[in-house]
Amino acid sequence: MDDKEKQKLKNYVLWLLSRQEYSRRDLTFKLQQKGASADFIASLLDWCEHHSFIDEKRYCESFIRRHLAKLHGLKRIQAEAAGKGIERTLLETTLDEMEIDWYQQAQAAYNRKFSGITGNLEFKEKAKILRYLMYRGFNHEQIEFAMQTEPSDE
Repeated sequence: MDDKEKQKLKNYVLWLLSRQEYSRRDLTFKLQQKGASADFIASLLDWCEHHSFIDEKRYCESFIRRHLAKLHGLKRIQAEAAGKGIERTLLETTLDEMEIDWYQQAQAAYNRKFSGITGNLEFKEKAKILRYLMYRGFNHEQIEFAMQTEPSDE
């Protein structure tokens, strides 16, 4: 690999990082797809970390904020983070620092999808709501809270 190709890959990584946060794992995968050698990838990503272009904690925070904006619950965030290769301890500490109210999150998800439903719910409707909120990563306690609380203007 000559210097011109190395510079192209470096510019590619900087271009990617200018658009959004990436983990070291994601960038490694993208560089492998471009045909970069393992040694070059390691040195380039070390250089990026040294210059604070890559930060796993910052990536984790951005990942969590992205999922909170989609109104996902804790279980869904944990599952998707595992798929992205985010360390569980890093995820847990970041979630603790963010002090997220999961009950409020469940209520917002419920209100967005089911704001028009009022009164007593039939079993079929309750099951539909339960499935929807479980898929989004909320537990039964949070779902019950969301279903019992009156819709708010959030």
